[in-house]
Amino acid sequence: MPLTGDSIEYEILKNACTHVKGNIILTCEIGVHEGMGSKIILDAFKNKKDTFHWHIGIDPYGHLKYQHYDDAPIVKKEGTLIDGVPQKVGAKLPLSFRTDYTNEMKAKMLQTLNYPNFTLYQLEDTEFFKRFADGVPVYHNIKQIMTKYDLVYFDGPHSTKAVLNEVQFFIQRASDHCVLVFDDYPRYNLSLIWDMLKNYYNFGVVERGANKMVFQKHA
Repeated sequence: MPLTGDSIEYEILKNACTHVKGNIILTCEIGVHEGMGSKIILDAFKNKKDTFHWHIGIDPYGHLKYQHYDDAPIVKKEGTLIDGVPQKVGAKLPLSFRTDYTNEMKAKMLQTLNYPNFTLYQLEDTEFFKRFADGVPVYHNIKQIMTKYDLVYFDGPHSTKAVLNEVQFFIQRASDHCVLVFDDYPRYNLSLIWDMLKNYYNFGVVERGANKMVFQKHA
């Protein structure tokens, strides 16, 4: 039975987790939303023996307005209203913005992700990068700073600029066999990111679906 949630092709994300190597594992999702992606990641390592796994989520929630995609939709129906003004077919709508990541959604998500090895950073991605460039603190018996990411799931803002900025942060902090999973990749210029990953950082494609694509670093 297909895994269901607020996205599609979760089977690809689940498969991506099987490619993660090592027994000390740090994973991350940008854009936690309702929590299904992070739940899949957490469950994938839950019963893995002799493995320490910590998962972090980055999502500001709070009804913040942000640009979600690169493209501006085209008016397909005569008379579509923008700011009360009827538009002609073929006119470009305003850029796609989202404001539906609410604190109520966050509260429900935290009930779903009630795992002892999960930390939510209620921050924008850029703010997280400023604060945790040197690693994330994990408190489990002892305090440790985890600095290398083994899997990152990119499911936050889907504009090329935002995703490229995220990749450039994590690529400098990737483990030897790091796995990168991109959601909604047809909505932005993934070819630009693909070329960078392949030509400069030795990543190759592991799996490609209609909506998600997985890369892994070759040591």
